Amino acid sequence: MTTFIANSDYEEKDSDPIRLQPGDEIRAGVADRTWPGWVWATDGRGNDGYVPEEILESLGEDRFRAREVFDPTVLTIRRGDHLHSIRQIHGWHWCRNENGGEGWVAGYLLRPEVLS
Repeated sequence: MTTFIANSDYEEKDSDPIRLQPGDEIRAGVADRTWPGWVWATDGRGNDGYVPEEILESLGEDRFRAREVFDPTVLTIRRGDHLHSIRQIHGWHWCRNENGGEGWVAGYLLRPEVLS
């Protein structure tokens, strides 16, 4: 597990993003240019958001099935927060903060913690 320090404040505003369970079917658009490896997806209930391509199985055309759980929670961070990266996918880290909260943090918001 790598430890980082948040170099900026960040808070997500999306209140109803897409959440996936294995077997859920979605429609996906093209890959994101800013974050390669992530695609815009919409589920059958109309929830949408970015999903990592690597968790999707193609069903043909723009239809896909989730191969694993996807939790879209974005972690609210404050500059100076110490965060543990549990998983990294295409420039985003699934992090745990010192209070046990977990969620995604964009890599550009993190700098490696230097232990002295």
